[in-house]
Amino acid sequence: MKNKTILILLTFLIGISCQDDFFELERPPQNPWTTLEDFEAAAIGAYGVLFSDREWVQAWPNYAVTMTTLGDDVTFVNDERWGYWRNTNEGSELTERNWWLLYRGIGAVNVALDYVEEHNGNPYPEADAEDISNNLDRLVGELHFLRGFCYYLLQTTYGHAYDPSGSNATPDLPIHRNFVGSASEAINPQIGTTQEVWDFILEDFNKANELLPDSYNTALHHPSFEVRANRFAALGMLARTHFQRGEYKLAKQFCSELIDQNNGNYDLMEEPIEAFNKSGYAERGREVIWYLPYSDATLFPPSHLSVLNTTWNGQKCKWNETRMSHTAIQQLGWMDNPESDTTINEVARSDKRFQQLIQVWYPKDLAGPLQEVDDRPEVENITTIWPNKYYRGPNQDFTNVPLLRLAEFYLTRSIIRLQQGDLNGAADDLNVVRERAWDETVGGEFVPVTASEITAEMIHNERLIELFNEADRVNYLRGLKMDIPLGDRGEGVDTYDSEKFIWAIPEFETLYNDGL
Repeated sequence: MKNKTILILLTFLIGISCQDDFFELERPPQNPWTTLEDFEAAAIGAYGVLFSDREWVQAWPNYAVTMTTLGDDVTFVNDERWGYWRNTNEGSELTERNWWLLYRGIGAVNVALDYVEEHNGNPYPEADAEDISNNLDRLVGELHFLRGFCYYLLQTTYGHAYDPSGSNATPDLPIHRNFVGSASEAINPQIGTTQEVWDFILEDFNKANELLPDSYNTALHHPSFEVRANRFAALGMLARTHFQRGEYKLAKQFCSELIDQNNGNYDLMEEPIEAFNKSGYAERGREVIWYLPYSDATLFPPSHLSVLNTTWNGQKCKWNETRMSHTAIQQLGWMDNPESDTTINEVARSDKRFQQLIQVWYPKDLAGPLQEVDDRPEVENITTIWPNKYYRGPNQDFTNVPLLRLAEFYLTRSIIRLQQGDLNGAADDLNVVRERAWDETVGGEFVPVTASEITAEMIHNERLIELFNEADRVNYLRGLKMDIPLGDRGEGVDTYDSEKFIWAIPEFETLYNDGL
């Protein structure tokens, strides 16, 4: 079994044979890379390890499923492996798989960063200053971004929430700053405390912010680079990380830079659906800051995000499992009683997100002629509300998946401004998101929320709608250090620092890692 642990850290060396564009080079990351052009393989390979394998062997779908199902905003999760009952102490095959996927990605990054470090920061002394800035520094920035992203997913899955007033001294995760090249190193890693892991995440994202370009120059870079992380993606992850740490002043600072200083690259001027309906490789909605190019069928088999969606392959999906909870539906005012009525209130019908990114299924005995019916025994007698965000592009299964959207950061800044007493600013940010989603043909003229009216609940509810089924709800409430309601599970709450939001580290790791 110790050999299994080593394999997990070394498997990125297995060949990744990819087509043109994003994963263009036909060999895995390797050491040494004899030219700066060769070194492009380092970042490409790391992206590939994390995101381009088959079905469940992709880091994001595993994370999205296991984080989404813990929230109070969803219900009806039949698959017990997903942790709907917050039985995270048992772990699951998805969380076990994601552990080694993410550490494999970290290994791919570290072998490249080690190569740069071994050459005093520049393995290519023949390259000119412009080439170093546009390519070497950029690639190093991408590698730091990807490692930070891996550790962010690991810590929010398996680690403790950050306590701004606590010691954060609980041992959480193995920290690998360098490539693990031997069995003894693999079973005796540094076990980072909550504080140390979150500090390491910040270190990587700060480095990415320093080195990544605002955008990719088509005169210097392939058009496919549009899909890769840039400095604004790093700003988004810095905002998320500081928010999780309860460092709201810094989180707001990075939100503001992303919103107000993005050179006109990102805005909320398009319809909500436009973030989710792009089947072109290097196409994105204007609010999308970073996305996975799942539209490329040569690189990405269809992911299992269908379990979080009402459609698959252009048809009704009958194995989707994360419908909106009754408590959330009533909290939003979308229905008065979904268990006994089919009436959708005007507050829902006036919302373009409800119109464009939601699907309602009705009881078979009450459904109208054009209304969808769900005949599964568990839900056949109630009105159910499902997310419909994935597979919405012309190529259906092969549609890009956004990971960072501008609306999130408006809402993050809104709640922070409210906490800090800036009611006008909080209302302004909330109104930007609300107005984009408002349909005047149904609800009449848009009426902005005023500084005297705005409440935290308004912002919480807006975010629940905006980021429904995007693995946000639990992280948002944990970041605010708020109790997390049980939703349809029953009365009561779990505290933000509850062990119920910490997935068990896989047994193969705890048994054969001396530090765990």
